[in-house]
Amino acid sequence: MFSHLPLPPHRALSSVVALGANIICNKIPGLAPRQRTLCQSRPDAIIVIGEGAQLGINECQYQFRYGRWNCSALGERTVFGQELRVGSREAAFTYAITAAGVAHSVTTACSQGNLSQCGCDWEKQGYQDQEEGWKWGGCSANIKYGVEFSIRFVDAREIKKNARRLMNLHNNEAGRKYVQPRQPRTYTSSFFTCGII
Repeated sequence: MFSHLPLPPHRALSSVVALGANIICNKIPGLAPRQRTLCQSRPDAIIVIGEGAQLGINECQYQFRYGRWNCSALGERTVFGQELRVGSREAAFTYAITAAGVAHSVTTACSQGNLSQCGCDWEKQGYQDQEEGWKWGGCSANIKYGVEFSIRFVDAREIKKNARRLMNLHNNEAGRKYVQPRQPRTYTSSFFTCGII
């Protein structure tokens, strides 16, 4: 989504802050009102969200690279743009992979210290494995924060109260569950079953 930005993330972030959150957030087409509000309150996150959406598109194109439908039309149809008009298996996968991409990207940015208001997951800090003889001392990925942020931002697009909204929310959740550890990875086609045609 923001692949046209020539600046590295830390320089782009300072540019975002310098231009002002309102100006930047009002220029992004397709944001729902709650997304725009979140953008204005967290301008540092909007670039990371764009990277996550692009990550989802790239993964979608990779997964379907040999198929008749290969996600090539998704350039502007992500969390920032129009929804896919037809409730199909492809739309289900697109929503899931985009929500997962945003959760992953936010999680990574937190762990690297590139976002304010989040950081490492300290639950594992000091963990010791007596059998193996090692002690955890690194920065664990704060997946919980990334998933919660994805819920707040990606799901904010779903404002209509209808069956399509429920389907999109279900598919978003399926994608986020796949990112989380300790979850059975049996989502090979479970979110494809929820489609409205």
